[in-house]
Amino acid sequence: MRDSLAITGSVALLEQLAPFLPDDLINELVPPHAGRGRRAHWSSAQLYRLLLLTLLTPAHSFNLMLALLPEQRAWRKFARLPSRYRLPAASQLHDFRAALGVQGLRRINEQLLRPLLRGLPANRLSVGLIDATDLPAASSAFKKRLPVVIPHTELRWVVEPLRPARVGGLSAIKSTPCVSGLANTPAQ
Repeated sequence: MRDSLAITGSVALLEQLAPFLPDDLINELVPPHAGRGRRAHWSSAQLYRLLLLTLLTPAHSFNLMLALLPEQRAWRKFARLPSRYRLPAASQLHDFRAALGVQGLRRINEQLLRPLLRGLPANRLSVGLIDATDLPAASSAFKKRLPVVIPHTELRWVVEPLRPARVGGLSAIKSTPCVSGLANTPAQ
């Protein structure tokens, strides 16, 4: 790997990272369905590369990434998708991520880190790597739900006796001119 990586979201970054992805390991972790039913159109490695595109490109959601994918040839090349029009659905990416699980993501991370750790100097005492796989996701933040009522232990406002208010303006009576003929008519 080069000394510096390309800018996030660029085609150069995808080209730099593509050779390091362990496709064989990913296909072993989530093997294709072997029973009856529909044939799987995408391998586990292809689906994992699509998951990575949400991290490596400006499209940070599955729906947005899948909407932009037909126009982005470099993204399809990175994910090894042969067709511009035949793409997985967002639900398939969610199902794949659930099938892979936290332990699968850890095994892939370990495989990706081995070449990086081998390249460090031997006299280095410690290495700090951030691993956020155990952190809970904020997945229920935007769900519609009733607000929780928190009872107050004391009154929020102090009631004070009312003081007479002072008038802040002037009042005047204005006479309006009456329209001729209407004022002289007798009431019926």
